[in-house]
Amino acid sequence: MRKILIVDDDNILANSLRKALSKLHYDAVIREGGEEALSFIKSQETDFILLDNKLPDMTGLEVLSHLKELNVKVPVVMMTAYGTEDTAIESMKLGAYDYITKPFDLKELEGIMESGFNTYRLMQNIDETIPCLEKEFCDDQRMISVSKKMQKICKMIGQIAETDLTVLIRGESGTGKELIAQSIYQHSLRKDKYFLAVNSAAIPEALLESELLGHEQGAFTGAVKRKIGKFEQCDQGTLFLDEIGDMPLPIQAKILRVLQYGEFERVGGTEKIKVDVRIIAATNKPLEEYIQKGLFREDLYYRLEAVTINVPPLRDRTEDIRPLTEYFFKKHSQKINNGVKNIHNTVFKKLESYGWPGNIRELSNTINRAVALTKGDILTDENIILGGLKLNDDHVDSSTKWINEIENKIKHAVEAELKLSEHDIMNKILLPIEKIIIYFVLEKCNWNQVQAAKILGMSRTTLREKIKFFKN
Repeated sequence: MRKILIVDDDNILANSLRKALSKLHYDAVIREGGEEALSFIKSQETDFILLDNKLPDMTGLEVLSHLKELNVKVPVVMMTAYGTEDTAIESMKLGAYDYITKPFDLKELEGIMESGFNTYRLMQNIDETIPCLEKEFCDDQRMISVSKKMQKICKMIGQIAETDLTVLIRGESGTGKELIAQSIYQHSLRKDKYFLAVNSAAIPEALLESELLGHEQGAFTGAVKRKIGKFEQCDQGTLFLDEIGDMPLPIQAKILRVLQYGEFERVGGTEKIKVDVRIIAATNKPLEEYIQKGLFREDLYYRLEAVTINVPPLRDRTEDIRPLTEYFFKKHSQKINNGVKNIHNTVFKKLESYGWPGNIRELSNTINRAVALTKGDILTDENIILGGLKLNDDHVDSSTKWINEIENKIKHAVEAELKLSEHDIMNKILLPIEKIIIYFVLEKCNWNQVQAAKILGMSRTTLREKIKFFKN
């Protein structure tokens, strides 16, 4: 019979868990504190450990750290009623098999335990220990989340942070991809070196290569002195390439070379410069489609996706809306300081019924605007101004119907062009449609290019270039 150690000072929960595990034919024992648990583990064999993080004499993380020092190879599941993302990440870094928040479903725990038994059975004959540096998490930047989808991401961060694997973070605009990149960096062995971010969509193509690789004096007009690029500045550190799907093909080739050989040449130079840089990239673009269209290099894609993190949109994790709202309310009300102290419950209902096309960034802006507009000391749903449609079934059905009508009209247009044996029919048909959409959104935004670019899903630089193109 497998022996399970429950480490928890909550007698009611611990005894309930012991009884439930006994019915599943496990021999479960309870220890209330960290020291008791460590003494038990040193003296008796244990097959599985269920470890609460809040103990009377030490934290569960400290117990995990001692288990690491003792080289105890037993699956450990961290249990906590006060789940935070940094706790989940640190648990995984310190070797926990999994992390679960109270209250949890017994079936879910049973599944985790069976998976843990199978995994550790396969590892019994392997004697490799990976040194793990305990590092305090920087609280200046942290993810606010209670959803299981984000907890999985936190677990993954804990598993990969101390490696040098390249990471590709995928998700819609505003989902917090850069925050995830920062979290990986903050928990990595490179956290004492540079973390630099480059937005590939925000820098013109003519300047992007110089920004990344640097240039020599006289390399081009205006290059009055040598410039050190981000790769060189970031040697031994971490470089975050945001919006990499918008990176021009010629520069993609240069990035691929750095990833393959760890070297590059400055613009206008011949000297090969060696660097050791960890790359974290992010995109909201469908890279697979871009590859088929010749807009993104397939070899670079496979280099970047050593580890892929898919960030869910806010509408798919509505349980995070309340804690995020409370966080943004506190942040913005302290900054604005106009006497708003509380949030009415109707606010959360209204926010949770909205589709959030702009995700967390849109939620932050919405709360900021609402706090500024509130005249009393309570923020109510009347102060919440939502900028788009609720994503309900009626909206999806009407959108599908409209798209089908447009599809038929486009097919007729293509057939007409083909009869005339015209060339470049893609641009002839799509460019006018694109122009109509862009100008309509600009008008609705009172020609605020920052707001319009966000709605259109493109960078401000791209929008500015399209406006210039359509004017000609």
